[in-house]
Amino acid sequence: MKLLPASFLLLAATATIPAMCQSSTKSNLVPTGGATAAYTTTASPAAASTTTASATAASATAATKPAETSTPPVMAGALRSDIARQDKLIKNQIDAQQTLLKKNQELAKEAAKLDEKNKKLAEKNKKLEAKNRAFNNEKKTIEAQNADLAKKHDAIKAAEKPIVATHN
Repeated sequence: MKLLPASFLLLAATATIPAMCQSSTKSNLVPTGGATAAYTTTASPAAASTTTASATAASATAATKPAETSTPPVMAGALRSDIARQDKLIKNQIDAQQTLLKKNQELAKEAAKLDEKNKKLAEKNKKLEAKNRAFNNEKKTIEAQNADLAKKHDAIKAAEKPIVATHN
Protein backbone atom coordinates (compact mmCIF):
# COMPACT_ATOMS: atom_id res chain seq x y z
CA MET A 1 0.00 0.00 0.00
CA LYS A 2 2.92 2.36 0.58
CA LEU A 3 4.01 1.85 -3.02
CA LEU A 4 0.92 3.56 -4.44
CA PRO A 5 1.49 6.96 -2.71
CA ALA A 6 5.15 6.84 -3.68
CA SER A 7 4.20 6.31 -7.30
CA PHE A 8 1.82 9.30 -7.09
CA LEU A 9 4.68 11.34 -5.66
CA LEU A 10 6.98 10.35 -8.53
CA LEU A 11 4.25 10.98 -11.09
CA ALA A 12 3.57 14.42 -9.66
CA ALA A 13 7.27 15.26 -9.54
CA THR A 14 7.96 14.16 -13.10
CA ALA A 15 5.03 16.14 -14.42
CA THR A 16 5.58 19.26 -12.30
CA ILE A 17 9.33 19.88 -12.35
CA PRO A 18 9.80 20.06 -16.14
CA ALA A 19 6.66 22.14 -16.47
CA MET A 20 7.89 24.62 -13.90
CA CYS A 21 11.31 24.85 -15.48
CA GLN A 22 9.83 25.54 -18.92
CA SER A 23 7.20 27.96 -17.71
CA SER A 24 7.62 31.49 -18.96
CA THR A 25 5.00 33.01 -16.67
CA LYS A 26 5.93 35.12 -13.66
CA SER A 27 4.90 32.49 -11.14
CA ASN A 28 6.48 29.08 -11.41
CA LEU A 29 4.50 27.76 -8.44
CA VAL A 30 1.30 27.14 -10.39
CA PRO A 31 1.35 23.64 -11.89
CA THR A 32 0.34 23.02 -15.49
CA GLY A 33 -2.88 21.23 -16.49
CA GLY A 34 -1.29 17.77 -16.69
CA ALA A 35 0.00 17.96 -13.14
CA THR A 36 -3.28 19.09 -11.54
CA ALA A 37 -4.81 15.69 -12.19
CA ALA A 38 -2.16 14.14 -9.96
CA TYR A 39 -3.00 16.59 -7.16
CA THR A 40 -6.75 16.03 -7.24
CA THR A 41 -6.84 12.26 -7.65
CA THR A 42 -6.64 10.48 -4.30
CA ALA A 43 -7.12 6.85 -3.48
CA SER A 44 -7.46 7.23 0.29
CA PRO A 45 -7.24 9.91 2.98
CA ALA A 46 -3.65 8.87 3.65
CA ALA A 47 -2.84 9.36 0.00
CA ALA A 48 -4.35 12.84 0.09
CA SER A 49 -1.94 13.92 2.76
CA THR A 50 0.95 12.43 0.76
CA THR A 51 -0.09 14.26 -2.40
CA THR A 52 -0.30 17.57 -0.62
CA ALA A 53 3.09 16.88 0.89
CA SER A 54 4.40 16.13 -2.59
CA ALA A 55 2.88 19.35 -3.89
CA THR A 56 4.65 21.35 -1.23
CA ALA A 57 7.86 19.42 -1.86
CA ALA A 58 7.58 20.18 -5.57
CA SER A 59 6.98 23.84 -4.75
CA ALA A 60 10.01 23.86 -2.49
CA THR A 61 12.09 22.24 -5.21
CA ALA A 62 10.95 24.83 -7.71
CA ALA A 63 11.73 27.62 -5.28
CA THR A 64 15.30 26.39 -4.76
CA LYS A 65 16.02 26.24 -8.51
CA PRO A 66 17.10 29.54 -10.02
CA ALA A 67 14.65 31.17 -12.35
CA GLU A 68 15.29 30.45 -16.00
CA THR A 69 16.97 33.33 -17.75
CA SER A 70 15.43 34.45 -20.97
CA THR A 71 17.46 33.72 -24.06
CA PRO A 72 18.59 36.70 -26.09
CA PRO A 73 16.56 37.34 -29.22
CA VAL A 74 17.83 35.42 -32.22
CA MET A 75 18.78 37.57 -35.17
CA ALA A 76 17.33 36.13 -38.35
CA GLY A 77 19.93 37.84 -40.54
CA ALA A 78 22.78 36.32 -38.55
CA LEU A 79 21.19 32.89 -38.79
CA ARG A 80 20.69 33.27 -42.53
CA SER A 81 24.28 34.35 -43.08
CA ASP A 82 25.54 31.50 -40.90
CA ILE A 83 23.40 29.01 -42.81
CA ALA A 84 24.59 30.48 -46.12
CA ARG A 85 28.22 30.22 -44.98
CA GLN A 86 27.74 26.61 -43.91
CA ASP A 87 25.90 25.86 -47.17
CA LYS A 88 28.79 27.32 -49.16
CA LEU A 89 31.30 25.25 -47.17
CA ILE A 90 29.31 22.09 -47.73
CA LYS A 91 28.94 22.81 -51.46
CA ASN A 92 32.69 23.41 -51.72
CA GLN A 93 33.36 20.12 -49.94
CA ILE A 94 30.96 18.31 -52.28
CA ASP A 95 32.63 19.89 -55.31
CA ALA A 96 36.06 18.89 -54.02
CA GLN A 97 34.88 15.33 -53.41
CA GLN A 98 33.34 15.13 -56.88
CA THR A 99 36.59 16.42 -58.39
CA LEU A 100 38.56 13.83 -56.47
CA LEU A 101 36.11 11.15 -57.56
CA LYS A 102 36.53 12.08 -61.23
CA LYS A 103 40.31 12.14 -60.86
CA ASN A 104 40.23 8.74 -59.15
CA GLN A 105 38.09 7.35 -61.97
CA GLU A 106 40.53 8.70 -64.56
CA LEU A 107 43.45 7.22 -62.64
CA ALA A 108 41.63 3.90 -62.40
CA LYS A 109 41.14 3.89 -66.19
CA GLU A 110 44.80 4.75 -66.71
CA ALA A 111 45.82 2.01 -64.29
CA ALA A 112 43.67 -0.49 -66.18
CA LYS A 113 45.38 0.52 -69.45
CA LEU A 114 48.79 0.17 -67.85
CA ASP A 115 47.82 -3.25 -66.51
CA GLU A 116 46.85 -4.35 -70.02
CA LYS A 117 50.15 -3.08 -71.40
CA ASN A 118 51.98 -4.82 -68.57
CA LYS A 119 50.22 -8.11 -69.36
CA LYS A 120 51.11 -7.81 -73.05
CA LEU A 121 54.72 -7.03 -72.19
CA ALA A 122 54.82 -9.99 -69.80
CA GLU A 123 53.57 -12.26 -72.63
CA LYS A 124 56.20 -10.85 -75.02
CA ASN A 125 58.83 -11.32 -72.34
CA LYS A 126 57.83 -14.97 -71.90
CA LYS A 127 58.02 -15.50 -75.67
CA LEU A 128 61.43 -13.83 -75.84
CA GLU A 129 62.68 -15.91 -72.91
CA ALA A 130 61.49 -19.07 -74.68
CA LYS A 131 63.29 -17.97 -77.87
CA ASN A 132 66.39 -17.15 -75.82
CA ARG A 133 66.35 -20.61 -74.21
CA ALA A 134 65.93 -22.20 -77.64
CA PHE A 135 68.79 -20.08 -78.99
CA ASN A 136 71.00 -21.02 -76.03
CA ASN A 137 70.21 -24.71 -76.56
CA GLU A 138 71.03 -24.42 -80.25
CA LYS A 139 74.21 -22.54 -79.37
CA LYS A 140 75.26 -25.33 -76.99
CA THR A 141 74.62 -27.99 -79.63
CA ILE A 142 76.57 -26.02 -82.23
CA GLU A 143 79.44 -25.51 -79.78
CA ALA A 144 79.41 -29.25 -79.08
CA GLN A 145 79.47 -29.93 -82.82
CA ASN A 146 82.34 -27.42 -83.24
CA ALA A 147 84.26 -29.16 -80.47
CA ASP A 148 83.71 -32.51 -82.17
CA LEU A 149 84.78 -31.09 -85.53
CA ALA A 150 87.84 -29.51 -83.94
CA LYS A 151 88.80 -32.90 -82.46
CA LYS A 152 88.29 -34.59 -85.83
CA HIS A 153 90.29 -31.87 -87.53
CA ASP A 154 93.12 -32.26 -85.01
CA ALA A 155 93.00 -36.04 -85.47
CA ILE A 156 93.15 -35.69 -89.24
CA LYS A 157 96.05 -33.23 -89.04
CA ALA A 158 97.85 -35.49 -86.62
CA ALA A 159 97.39 -38.40 -88.99
CA GLU A 160 98.60 -36.37 -92.02
CA LYS A 161 101.78 -35.08 -90.40
CA PRO A 162 103.55 -38.42 -90.12
CA ILE A 163 102.75 -39.19 -93.71
CA VAL A 164 104.15 -35.90 -94.87
CA ALA A 165 107.20 -36.40 -92.74
CA THR A 166 107.88 -39.83 -94.18
CA HIS A 167 108.07 -38.53 -97.74
CA ASN A 168 110.96 -36.38 -96.88
